[in-house]
Parts: sequence; structure tokens; C-alpha cells
Amino acid sequence: MPFETLIRPVQNWLRLVWPPSPVATRRDVRTPYSMNELAFLLCGSGAVGTAGIALNQLSQSIERFSSRAASFLAEDVTEETLSYGPFCARVLLENGCAALVGRLDSFRMLYLSEFQTQPEYEYGKRVKSAFAWTGDVIPDDKQNTVLWSADYDVPKISRALFSKHFDHVFWKPALFRLLDHLSTLDSDPLLADVRSIDPDRFIDEIEGRSTQLYSTLSKGVHWEFFTSALIFDDVTVKNSIREAILLVAHLGLASHFVHTAYASLGPNVAVDCYKAIRRLIP
Repeated sequence: MPFETLIRPVQNWLRLVWPPSPVATRRDVRTPYSMNELAFLLCGSGAVGTAGIALNQLSQSIERFSSRAASFLAEDVTEETLSYGPFCARVLLENGCAALVGRLDSFRMLYLSEFQTQPEYEYGKRVKSAFAWTGDVIPDDKQNTVLWSADYDVPKISRALFSKHFDHVFWKPALFRLLDHLSTLDSDPLLADVRSIDPDRFIDEIEGRSTQLYSTLSKGVHWEFFTSALIFDDVTVKNSIREAILLVAHLGLASHFVHTAYASLGPNVAVDCYKAIRRLIP
């Protein structure tokens, strides 16, 4: 009996008890609106252990909802576009920023991952340390306006994704490195928006845009409209979806030029991922 025939039952059993990793196969599974590259830009590659599990979870969510959002953007508007589009875009915005927080401030991601495996974690109970848009992404209103002071206690130094300290320590240096790298590449219209970034203003502008976008999308998610005159129209939904995708794509690209970011891609790989997104989302 051929060797291949002998081992086939074992191979089938292994596929059942040990299925292929989604991380290893996801780039090969594509749909017409596949956004695999966006998941890679935000979650990186090569993460292991607890961090790998967390980033893989976020990556699958980002890929699924961003691909659906991209299909809404490309196709004719339907009732599903108007009702489900804002939800997909907000999931992308939140999960994309959560992945970036995890890669730049790994303790935050590891703590939450570990806590959620403990018996003390209850689904029906509010967790004060849970990931929150205000606090983890948008800095608290009480954020200090002066960066450096001998009087600051550690808890008073915001570690929000768009905080002034994150901007100074992570984002500005990364953006200058990104622009330096792009200056070595051939001119490409797909990179025009990135080349026009001003590192000194980028995070302030992103914070303002993301705050407004989050508020807009939340109205679609929580259905705050009590009059038909305020229901989202197709232009608002499509513009919001496109802005959410491009906002996290720019942040994701810049994150791979932060020297200490976890699971980073190489510079050229990151740029190629961004260009693939822009081909789909012009």
C-alpha cells in the first residue's frame, strides 16, 4: 500500500484537531473587496504568545468588517448599506486603534488579554479597566498642556494613542522617518496623501477628525435618529466609511516606522500594503 494512502487518515485527523492557523492562511483568501493589507498594517506580523492571540483576534475582525465596508463603498447603496455600513466603519475605527495601542503600548493589550481569561472577568459586569475610546484613544480633557514637568505624577501622563506624549515620543519621529523613506522611492500618485503629511500637525488633525467621525458613526450604530429627516443618506455613509478606512490606514502605515512598535513590518512591505489599500479605496 502506498505511503500516502497509509498516512491520509492521520492527515485528516490532524486537520480536525489542529486546523490551519488563520494568520498563516488569511493573505491567500481574497474576495473582490478583500482588505487583508489593512489588517496587516494595523496588526503587524510575527506576533507570538498572548500578544499574538490578541492581535490575531483584532486582525480577523478588522479584515472582516473592513472588507464589508469596502464592498458598501464600491457597490450601489442598499438598505443594508445605510443600516450596517456605519457599524462596520465604527468597528474598524475602534479595533484599528485598539491594535495600534496594543502594538505601541504592549502592557495595555497584555493586561486586558490576561484579565479576560480570569474567573473575575464577568460579561455582565462593567470593567473599569476595559478598553475605552476616551482614555485609550482620545486623551482625557484634563491632559496637561505642558509636556515636561518635574511635578507630574506618572498617572497624570496620558498614554492615549493621540496624547501629546505619544505624539512626541512615537508619532512625530515615525512620520519623519516615513517621509524620509518615501523620498528614496519613485514618485507614485498612490502615495500623494502620505507625502503631504505635516508631522507637526498630523496627530492634532487626526484626533479632531476621528472624534467627529466616531460621533457620526455612533449615531448610526445606536440609532439616535427620531425623525426620518435625520436618517443617514448614502453620501454621508460612504464618505464616513472611506474616511474611517483611510484614517486608520495612515496611522497603520506610520506605526511601522516607530522603532519600538511590536510586530512591525519592513518599510517597503508596509508601503506596499498601503498602496494596495489605495488601489481599492482611491
